[in-house]
Amino acid sequence: MDQRLVSKSIVFFLVAGGVALPIAVCVCLAIGTLLQAMGDTVGSAVLTYIAWGCGGLWGLDLICLVLAAGINSLGDKDPPSESE
Repeated sequence: MDQRLVSKSIVFFLVAGGVALPIAVCVCLAIGTLLQAMGDTVGSAVLTYIAWGCGGLWGLDLICLVLAAGINSLGDKDPPSESE
């Protein structure tokens, strides 16, 4: 019997966040740099703070993903029988 302690939907959302959040960080930094070059320092600062927030969420997401994988590896697994 293979028992998963963390549901597949939670792992799916953690993996999706692990893929989407670094893209969001790069886009926010790129647009912030463009705004800085155009002279909009306030908009650039706002996007820089948003990028920092997304980066923090990305780090938290990766930690949770590693913990979820570790918890799932501890699930009940029957050893293979001799007849198989």
